[in-house]
This record gives sequence, structure tokens and C-alpha cells, in this order.
Amino acid sequence: MKDFIKTGRVIEELFIQLDEFVGIFFLEYRIRYLIYTGFLELKGIPKSEWHYSVKKRDS
Repeated sequence: MKDFIKTGRVIEELFIQLDEFVGIFFLEYRIRYLIYTGFLELKGIPKSEWHYSVKKRDS
């Protein structure tokens, strides 16, 4: 995964592919948690899911 992906797109795909109902706000919370713990990189301003992009941090 080389390029950044809009967080809104990631949330949209997760929402579609999950079998159980999970709220969009919970998915955004989990993505932000992965950013703050260093698993994902952030590009942009985390104002809303369409204002920033993420990618997996290189090892």
C-alpha cells in the first residue's frame, strides 16, 4: 500500500463489507486510534473523514 487513501473511502468499504452493523462514527474512531498508536500514517487535517487520508505505516 504505497498511496494515501481518503478515510471516507476506507470507512465506506468497511461499512459495505462488514456482516454486522457497525456505526460510521465507531469506524472513524478506530481509524483515528490506529493513527495515534502508529499503525497508520495521516495526511491532512482530521476534521472529518473526507478531510484526511491514511496509509499503513512502513515498517
